[in-house]
Amino acid sequence: MSFSATKESQSPSMLTRSVFLGQIFFSKVLFDKKTYILIFVSILPLLPYLNMSSAAIRDYLEIIAIGEETNIFNFLILPLICLILGISAISDEKENKTISQFLSRPVKREEIVLIKWITVLVIGVVIACFDALIIYLGLCFIVNDFTILKLDILIGTWLFVGLWVVVYSTIFLLLGIVIDKNALGWGLAIAYFEVFFSQFIFGFAAGGNSPYSIVNHIYHVTAEYFLVDHFNFNIPDFEPFNSLIVCIALVAGFLLLSMFAMRRKDFP
Repeated sequence: MSFSATKESQSPSMLTRSVFLGQIFFSKVLFDKKTYILIFVSILPLLPYLNMSSAAIRDYLEIIAIGEETNIFNFLILPLICLILGISAISDEKENKTISQFLSRPVKREEIVLIKWITVLVIGVVIACFDALIIYLGLCFIVNDFTILKLDILIGTWLFVGLWVVVYSTIFLLLGIVIDKNALGWGLAIAYFEVFFSQFIFGFAAGGNSPYSIVNHIYHVTAEYFLVDHFNFNIPDFEPFNSLIVCIALVAGFLLLSMFAMRRKDFP
């Protein structure tokens, strides 16, 4: 009894363990060349947009893909950021055999998932918002007028891309835990499967924007709360608040599933 009490008293607190893990995970991301490659790759497709002859608010919103389903930012850049960061959060540790080192320390598996999740969200949101800022400043430089785009538009766009990163990165975090081989390929397949079937198949069948599409719920929330005066979007017979609940439920559900999968996972 006394030995157990002594051992428990010597165990670091949850806050100490969280700070310890956070420092390790953030330093890994900051010094990982893959992070900077991802930033470069995400910005590169945006550069041709800087040759646009005008810089109206509509131009900016269309570039950032608000409501534009064929936009490169919507179908390439945001999924790429979420996919790579979400899947690699745990899968990289498995491939490098460093996950066993963490598990040998007095830290819980749930804490590893939680701190990894926070790390992924912070880095992902920063990269996505940085991309949106590049377009914002680029269009302003074109016409040499920094008053044409208002700050509320930029903040609304940041909230939009932030919500996107939070939802999809959490989904891909689970995928990186449960799949041992070719997780990135499976992630790409699932991402485009969701877009194709939920939006195009069910959307056409429903005669409008499909409530089965995660992207549509993000658009719905954006139109109601983030860019109220600049963007119109609705899901028939579906309230914007319910779309917000769907996004929150997806994040909470997949995060809990990630923790559960981490507890059941056997690592070499």
